[in-house]
Amino acid sequence: MNRRRFLLNGGAATAILPYAQAAPLSRIRVVDIVHHTHTDIGYTELPSVILDLQVRYLDAAIDCCRNDGNFRWTVESLVTLNNWWRRSAPARRDILAGMVQAGRMDVMAMPFNQTPFQNAAQWRQMMNWVPPELWRRLDIHVAMQNDVNGIPRAGAMALLDRGVKHLLMGINSDSGGPPFYRPSAFWWKMPDGRRIFVWLGEHYGSAMNYLKAAREDSRMFDDEQHVRAAHAEFTRRISTIEADGYAFERLILTFTHPRNYDNGGPYPALAPFIAAWNRLELQPRLRLTTATAAVTAMEKATGAKIPEMSGEWTDWWANGDASGPRELAASRLAKRQLAAANSPVFGPMPGRGAAAVEEALRDLCLFDEHTFGSHRSIQEPFSADTLGQYTEKSDLAYRPMGNSDILLRRRVRATVDPMPAGTFAINPTPAPLSGWAGEGEQRFWVQGLGAHSIAARTSVPPTSATPDLRRDSSGWPVAASWSGMPKALFDGSCGGFICTQTVAPADRRTIAGLHAKFDPARRKAAFRESRATYGPATSRETPHTIVIRQEFQHERIARATREIELWRREPRARVRVRFDRISSLAPEVMHIEFAFPAGHPLPAVSSGGVPFTPYRDQLKGACRDYFAIDGWAHYATAEGHWLWATRDAALACIGSPHVVERHTEEPEARHKILAIVFDNCWHTNFVADSHGTFEFQFELAWSDRMDNPADVAEALCADLIARVNPPFHETEEELKYIYRP
Repeated sequence: MNRRRFLLNGGAATAILPYAQAAPLSRIRVVDIVHHTHTDIGYTELPSVILDLQVRYLDAAIDCCRNDGNFRWTVESLVTLNNWWRRSAPARRDILAGMVQAGRMDVMAMPFNQTPFQNAAQWRQMMNWVPPELWRRLDIHVAMQNDVNGIPRAGAMALLDRGVKHLLMGINSDSGGPPFYRPSAFWWKMPDGRRIFVWLGEHYGSAMNYLKAAREDSRMFDDEQHVRAAHAEFTRRISTIEADGYAFERLILTFTHPRNYDNGGPYPALAPFIAAWNRLELQPRLRLTTATAAVTAMEKATGAKIPEMSGEWTDWWANGDASGPRELAASRLAKRQLAAANSPVFGPMPGRGAAAVEEALRDLCLFDEHTFGSHRSIQEPFSADTLGQYTEKSDLAYRPMGNSDILLRRRVRATVDPMPAGTFAINPTPAPLSGWAGEGEQRFWVQGLGAHSIAARTSVPPTSATPDLRRDSSGWPVAASWSGMPKALFDGSCGGFICTQTVAPADRRTIAGLHAKFDPARRKAAFRESRATYGPATSRETPHTIVIRQEFQHERIARATREIELWRREPRARVRVRFDRISSLAPEVMHIEFAFPAGHPLPAVSSGGVPFTPYRDQLKGACRDYFAIDGWAHYATAEGHWLWATRDAALACIGSPHVVERHTEEPEARHKILAIVFDNCWHTNFVADSHGTFEFQFELAWSDRMDNPADVAEALCADLIARVNPPFHETEEELKYIYRP
């Protein structure tokens, strides 16, 4: 099954429809058709092949515009424009710029179609994908996102910061869908009061189906018979959306190549067809135009009539990234290491280091692009194409992981080397931090090291302080309280393993069908939920923490352990969960569950650095089954602040697992949060069978005051850095060429 299957089902019509069957004259007077390629970086070919192919398409589009004065082309993705610009001669660049200035070509503001996993640094990089002078020269002020089912407000605010005030969305409704009826337009209001005009269009290839009566395979005919046949079908489709309530005199449809609607090139036959349509004075009039011209005309026609909406636009497709837990964890580690390397504790970043940061961020942004693998990933999970595509995708996580690690180590060494001999602890995060630094025999405890600071190692005396623990019959703690706390840090499940599996004959097709036509009874019959069983817990004490370890069992995993480390002096706990997933192609979702004291309100989470409250601060109809988050959930109460942070997993749900529930109502158990650590339910272009050892780490903390939970979460998920400085200094040559960034 293919997530673009509805286009294939439409097929290429060869029959000529009788003209007399045309619908009555529409109130729609002008239909703007925007021609572009939908950019999947992968899916149809290896990502490296696609990036080269898209550059070739742009050259072809330029010549199409030169050869036909009616042809128009919109560059959907800045990654294509940037790659093309670097490879092209100045004269060729001038031709493109001239076409843009004449309104015959157009360039969109987003590098590609993204997932909601970018952090704030990535969004800044996304908005600086091309040099500022090129942005100005090509007059970029409209954005387009296709396929994906949402976009974080962090992205919309980053666009507004760059002067981009219009967004076209061509959502693929497979396994998700738009938040409300389309085609439509609305003003999307941001938390800071600014608004962006959103055209919520039909699927990015919709115009192909509207005009299919004039096509045969990849050919498009512009003789009168075919044009009038296409007109009859077109007006019938128009009458359908008008009957559903569409009331504007303008409409925007987007068009991609009929043979390759993903990663397809320019289609020269489209312009002569539209010219023939208009020569026959058919209504509505078609205008082959650019995205900027279309959406600005639509705002002018509808801006005073459309509603204003607010809330986070959560993405249904975000769950697919959990099919590759190792790679997702590697990307998140890289982001933490880049943040640490940029800490002011190390001083200004040298130019060479800044270039390394940008290169790593570009890789991470590309890793967070929406295409996770081959269109054959599920049908042929071990084919050369599937493995090749995921190898290239994975490299975009592992390469920045390694490069950010060496960058951070160079920053540490260059900073500490001029200092006296001794052992130093470094906190590169924006909040104070206590914990272990170093490894093995060099491991030592650091107490209360300030934000962005470095200090010589000091001896921290042991403490007899200990939290008050309540344990279950196996010896695992189910509640922990410290002196001065009104309620426990956690109360109930803490690191509980839950697996939701399909019940045969249910499979991925069942899941896709439930998204398309949800039936609660059918959903209930399709899934079963099971929990792990646990062996006896064992405890050991250190001078500064208490460590409790426990093995657990489940039919879908081999050896598994969970461990909780409780700080003695402060209300904090670290939970590590490690298990071996048994190889299987069957769709399933694995969760790790945490329960905070009952009565808690809904937590605040964030995406791209912009906080939101699930259920209450979302666009109506956006995904509520799960949320892609920056890595933390903050429960703010009159009795204090509870913070949960996830280091490796990036998806969470609230209350209980909501696998394919199309959940809408606030859960009763608001105090429970579950990390989604594995999900292979997607029916295409995600990993079918990640297996072997997975490891996940979570942090829990309480404070009577917490002004910036994002900073605290960053500190909790980071590692204190230990550096032993020898009694001699490195040579200038070593520092300059090897140890400085």
